[in-house]
Amino acid sequence: MAQPGGLCLLALLVLGFGVGGSPACYDPRGLPRRCMPVFENAAFGRAAWATNTCGSPPEDYCQQMGARHASQLCQRCDAADPRLHHNASLLTDFHSQEESTWWQSQSMAFGIQHPNSVNITLRLGKAYEITYVRLKFHTSRPESFAIYKRGRADGPWVPFQYYSASCLKTYGKQPRHYLRPGEDEQVAFCTDEFSDISPLSGGNVAFSTLEGRPSAYNFDGSPALQEWVTVTDLLISLNRLNTFGDDIFKDPKVLQSYYYAISDFSVGGRCKCNGHASECAPDETGRLACVCQHNTAGTDCERCQPFYQDRPWARGTAEAANECLPCNCSGRSEECFYDPELFRSSGHGGHCRHCRDNTAGPRCERCRQNHYRWEPRAACQPCHCHPAGSLHPQCDSSGTCTCKANVTGWKCERCRDGYHSLSQGGCRPCACDPAGSVGTCDPNTGHCACKERVEGHLCNRCQPGWFNLQPHNPAGCTSCFCYGHSAVCTAATGYEVTHVRSDFSRGTRTKNGGPGFSGALRLRVSAGPGGWLLGCPVGTGLGWRQQNSTETGTRGTHRDILGFPMGVWSISMQHGETGLGLCHPGLTLLSPLAGRLVLSEVRLTSARPGPGVQAGWVEECACPPGYNGQFCQSCAPGFKRDVPFGGPFVACVPCACNQHGDCEPRSGQCRCLHNTEGPSCERCSPGFYGNPFVGRSDDCKPCPCPDRSPCTEVPGSGEVVCTHCPPGQRGKRCELCDDGFFGDPLGQRGPVRPCAPCQCHGNVDPNAVGNCDTESGRCLRCLHNTTGEHCQECRPGFYGDALAPSPAGKCAPCDCNPDGSAPGPEGCDPSTGQCRCLPHVTGRTCGLCQPGYYGLQPTGQQGLCSCSLLPAHRSPLLGASCECHPAGSRDSGCHALTGQCSCQPGVTGLRCDRCDHGFFGFSAKGCRGNRDRGHHLGPKIGAGSHSVMPSCHRCSLQLLPTGLRHAAVPREQHLRLPPWLCGLQVRAVPGQLLPRPAELPLPAVPLLLRAGEGRGTACALPRR
Repeated sequence: MAQPGGLCLLALLVLGFGVGGSPACYDPRGLPRRCMPVFENAAFGRAAWATNTCGSPPEDYCQQMGARHASQLCQRCDAADPRLHHNASLLTDFHSQEESTWWQSQSMAFGIQHPNSVNITLRLGKAYEITYVRLKFHTSRPESFAIYKRGRADGPWVPFQYYSASCLKTYGKQPRHYLRPGEDEQVAFCTDEFSDISPLSGGNVAFSTLEGRPSAYNFDGSPALQEWVTVTDLLISLNRLNTFGDDIFKDPKVLQSYYYAISDFSVGGRCKCNGHASECAPDETGRLACVCQHNTAGTDCERCQPFYQDRPWARGTAEAANECLPCNCSGRSEECFYDPELFRSSGHGGHCRHCRDNTAGPRCERCRQNHYRWEPRAACQPCHCHPAGSLHPQCDSSGTCTCKANVTGWKCERCRDGYHSLSQGGCRPCACDPAGSVGTCDPNTGHCACKERVEGHLCNRCQPGWFNLQPHNPAGCTSCFCYGHSAVCTAATGYEVTHVRSDFSRGTRTKNGGPGFSGALRLRVSAGPGGWLLGCPVGTGLGWRQQNSTETGTRGTHRDILGFPMGVWSISMQHGETGLGLCHPGLTLLSPLAGRLVLSEVRLTSARPGPGVQAGWVEECACPPGYNGQFCQSCAPGFKRDVPFGGPFVACVPCACNQHGDCEPRSGQCRCLHNTEGPSCERCSPGFYGNPFVGRSDDCKPCPCPDRSPCTEVPGSGEVVCTHCPPGQRGKRCELCDDGFFGDPLGQRGPVRPCAPCQCHGNVDPNAVGNCDTESGRCLRCLHNTTGEHCQECRPGFYGDALAPSPAGKCAPCDCNPDGSAPGPEGCDPSTGQCRCLPHVTGRTCGLCQPGYYGLQPTGQQGLCSCSLLPAHRSPLLGASCECHPAGSRDSGCHALTGQCSCQPGVTGLRCDRCDHGFFGFSAKGCRGNRDRGHHLGPKIGAGSHSVMPSCHRCSLQLLPTGLRHAAVPREQHLRLPPWLCGLQVRAVPGQLLPRPAELPLPAVPLLLRAGEGRGTACALPRR
């Protein structure tokens, strides 16, 4: 890179010590001196941007040879080929004369010519103080181009220099090379010095930033030039190409020979640090900044550090380093600012902030106003001069304040003796109200010493809740009575003093308790309208005489009765007591009682309405809301006693009727309106619903239910649901019949039909649900084997009276013998229970054969059973004739199965033809014998026997070995018998022999006779 000559070198000497780095910012003795970063090519290695570059698309360009017909050397520019590209990065790379690289724009063939411009931008990354800008062109220099600069990163572009052979035409500028003293030195020149077309290659343009400017030789003293050379960004605007004029023919080869090309772009200068840094380096954000010295700060060391503000910031010069000096805050602050007025007046501009230890001043050198200190190094203390007693708040160095007249004290904080009420005017003589004060006033505060119930600066008014300030009252004032409902009262007007006296001249009331009296003396005082004791006037009280064994008597007068409201009150004087209360009716005895107590005199002062001497102890209460009357003894309208029927002492509370009526003051009972009820009108009346707590007249609305029955509103949804439907109805609007009822109560499915009880004749479970259809009334769950719309008849297979009141009398199973009854769903007669029997079968259940028939058994035809005629060729048991003995039998009939005749008493045998063992005298009346031995009963079928009905199934008998007695039954056996033996039963007497097999009605079949203890028992044959 070639060095600029002439004034450029002079500018280098002006801005620093040649091109090398500056010395350190402090000399060997540690004194500050000017320091500057090294002079450098600020453009080297930095990225430049061009608005136009050749090679996109690839193009051919030719070198301008000058001669009209000289053969031109043409090459190709391709931005995609590293060997053939000429992009903007080649502007600031290392420049070599032997191997030159350059940036190149598109040629005139692509329209590169005035008024179209090509701009090149270079960002330095920080402010630099620029000495020169040098451009070396690879082609001929342009006919017109300009250099612009920015003084800060976000500032406007400012013209730096114009080059043109037509300055006035192109830039509107007259050609100029220098300025006269006094002219604005921040003006860009326009020159035609470098605008010729020759040389055709390698031409230089060197722009010196200070050349032609009068203040260049006093650069440190010229802020204008310092700002002029400050640059953060540079812009080269190439505006018009130089040509030989042959471009007008539009020859492509000619147009390809005209283009912009720059081989080197250099910027000479230093990183701007204003003489307070010797180097620049990246900061914590990565941006280039000065490494500031001399207590300076900022990217360009352009300001002083916060606590170094004792003189204004200035650039470091060769004559003075102008380092920033620390503020002098006397060690009582670490914050200050530069104060130009202070600097002009004292030569030190550091004005301290937030001085500690109550100090003030630019250097925290004195105490704040109204403060003092004993010695200069001590912390300042507040004067604390009394604002009313001192002439001014400032004290002397000892802290003593200057006092007003009649004021004394180190801080003028109290009055002199005999004075009070310290104020801005000083102190005044004491003026306490004698009726309400005790002693003199306080000399410090000016307040009087008030009695117990008196207040005020002069003790001239009663405390809240007290009234009637009187000199003779030790407390000063009387308590407001007001039945305890108000603490605000005043003395009532229109009442005069009256006196009540009695000395018992007609007799003396004596309460004699004897020695060591410990009883009570009670005085009943009646206070009617107009008669009041509401204060403590002189002369009020009781007189008594006290006697005991050592004294003949004493006499005392008491004056501490405070009040008797209207009514009758009892005053008690208890032995040994000295106080019974002052605020309510009662006495306080001056000494304990002993021995004989004689009430001898009564003197009472009262009041009554009248114009006489005013009784100041009669009160007029200011009642709070809810109370009425002079003494707040009544409840106001809309209020009631908190305790029903309570007296005037009971508090009045608002009527809690939810704005649905008023209440009776004494009882508190609400008189409800708006369809509400309850002690507080807190619920809607039956048949209404809503929220009565809202307090409007329409809170409770009529229920949309039959007969105004009650309802409720579902929270959240607001749906109204009837809660007490009429009997037999249900649903949100009672629109359905309840379980056990039927109908259409609201006529939703036709005419209105009130809900009526379902008629199921007691044949349903009353505790069950769904017994009948709620619309038609049809019974759905008939019990007791009934059926029908109303359970009014027996089910098939059952008979009886379905309407019978008792379940036992209702329908019973037909129990038709399946062997003897006709098959079919009809079962039996529903009224009588008679089964439909097969031929020759009889009985209600068809379980017996008709006389002369036997053997009810299946016929093999469709599972039916039938009876056969008794055959004549069989044994007497099975013969055609019973052949019963006419004298020994009861009748001529016999058992249809066994042929056993019905015998007279004592008679036995199959045909009843002989006396039993132990009997004799066979006759038509039976046999006689010893009845104590019991009876031996053969197999017998008759009345009273338990039997099992014949069936088509097999039966079993329990058997014993033959020949055993009934005294013991060792074991039992079972035997399967044919079905025609079913139902056979025998009886036996204990201790008798079993019948021989020949005597049994069944041949060779011994029957079991189960023995009991002491009496015979029947054994029914079990059915298998």
